Amino acid sequence: MKKDKGFSLIELAVVMAIVAIMAAVTVPTISSTMRNLKSMTDARSIATALTVAKLKATSQLTRYQLVLDLPNNRWRMEKFNKATAQYEIDGAITPLSTEDSGYRVAFRTASTSAPTGFSTSSSNLIRFNSRGIPINTSGATVADTAIYLQDPDNSYAITVSLSGKIQLWQKRGSTWASI
Repeated sequence: MKKDKGFSLIELAVVMAIVAIMAAVTVPTISSTMRNLKSMTDARSIATALTVAKLKATSQLTRYQLVLDLPNNRWRMEKFNKATAQYEIDGAITPLSTEDSGYRVAFRTASTSAPTGFSTSSSNLIRFNSRGIPINTSGATVADTAIYLQDPDNSYAITVSLSGKIQLWQKRGSTWASI
């Protein structure tokens, strides 16, 4: 009686076929998930930058703003210099995510719908006074501003209420859900 050790060629071929099928199913799912994570990361980064600008404005008793370059899909934080009465860049100019495949996250100038109580127009500048309250360029308080981002699969909104509350939203179907 002969004892065979190891696997036959047919057994190895079956295992390789199963692995190939699993890879063919899994790779597109992982790719889609990674793209969704990139756009979520961009939205969270902007919400975090708004929070930092608000906190810096209150702690340094000056104005801070987030300037959004909507056509070029990038943003920056700026601090008001009291000596020169000008805003100066505080940190880096940050672009939104892109990939070689043509996938990109982009600012939207407007949205077809908005989270309840907010405008469908996207702001290109959100400024905080030294009390952390959103204001416009003339210093008057601003009620309920929003920033809209979109990728091929998802829409996001970052909102700032009159009280300075910063909130992140994702559009699910036809409704906006806070995330």
